[in-house]
Amino acid sequence: MSAVIVMISDGQARRIASEWHGGMSSALYSLASSGAIDLDRVRDEISRELWKLDVGEVRRELLALDKYVRTAAARPAQSGWSRLWDDSPVTVNQT
Repeated sequence: MSAVIVMISDGQARRIASEWHGGMSSALYSLASSGAIDLDRVRDEISRELWKLDVGEVRRELLALDKYVRTAAARPAQSGWSRLWDDSPVTVNQT
């Protein structure tokens, strides 16, 4: 049996990016504040953070954010992004 991370919502992506950004010049900050995705930079920042972590819920959230940005792909700022926020935990399906 393996665990598969379920796709997160825009609000969860915004929350997770806001918790992990490295300041106003980071790609995660841009995602958190506007919804814009610079795919290569965001994935590099997520990878650097994952490298530091062991297993657990925090790692699961970063993996879910990586899945989200790979699926969403590069994009500009999103209208209404600042109104989105979702504190619900990242869920996992057991297969």
